[in-house]
Amino acid sequence: MTEHVPNIPALYELVTLDVTDSSRAHAERLAQRGADEGTLVWAKAQQEGIGRSGKYWMSGNRNLHCAIILRPEEDFESCCQLSLIATICAAMAISRQAEPLEEFRYRWPNDITLNRGKLAGITLSGEVANSLVEWIVVALNVNVYDHPKSKGFEAASMRGEGFQSFDRVQLLEAYTREFLSWLNRWSDEGFESIRRAWLFKGHQKNDLVNLNLGDSHIQGVFKNLDSKGAVTLESNNNTETITLPRFFSYDFSF
Repeated sequence: MTEHVPNIPALYELVTLDVTDSSRAHAERLAQRGADEGTLVWAKAQQEGIGRSGKYWMSGNRNLHCAIILRPEEDFESCCQLSLIATICAAMAISRQAEPLEEFRYRWPNDITLNRGKLAGITLSGEVANSLVEWIVVALNVNVYDHPKSKGFEAASMRGEGFQSFDRVQLLEAYTREFLSWLNRWSDEGFESIRRAWLFKGHQKNDLVNLNLGDSHIQGVFKNLDSKGAVTLESNNNTETITLPRFFSYDFSF
């Protein structure tokens, strides 16, 4: 299959790989060697895809795997909000190829579902020194052409859900434009506009939420997303707030 060269904003430096272990791992190696902010790794095929906490991501065929390097020099808690930003941006990019009534939802803090099947996932990884993030990799995997049939959860793909268009290059182009736009919005307006946008398609009050945190599992009903992106769950009349740093800390070095 011949694909055109992605037309992405000039602020990105595109690194295109025919095949690699994973777009995230490749971006991490580049970041450790000093790659510039805005470096965008796009892997046409990845052999050892990575999900959160280093878990294996089944990459499939002709799906989208990309990772963006940022050097924010901001505190870890603020940088973890990038997962919600990337979720919104990916969903907006996907929706450009969708039918108007497709049911996209967000699962806190890094998944997109389509008609209840997992369609895409975002991971964050990086390095923190002196309480500031020196570099961070925002990685995205989207099931464009196919999806795993058996991974212990229901999955979905754009093609499998009947999209008339399922072009990963167009998806990459749209995602990079949205991500740049929302980064600027985050910088100018703070987190509140991201919070409102996430809640529009995120968990609704009393939705059941399941979270895996390292070796522990938390289940409860959704009550709130706070001003820093933390989620509040209620279970058996007990309320617990899970912060974004707690969720993502397993993929960072400190």
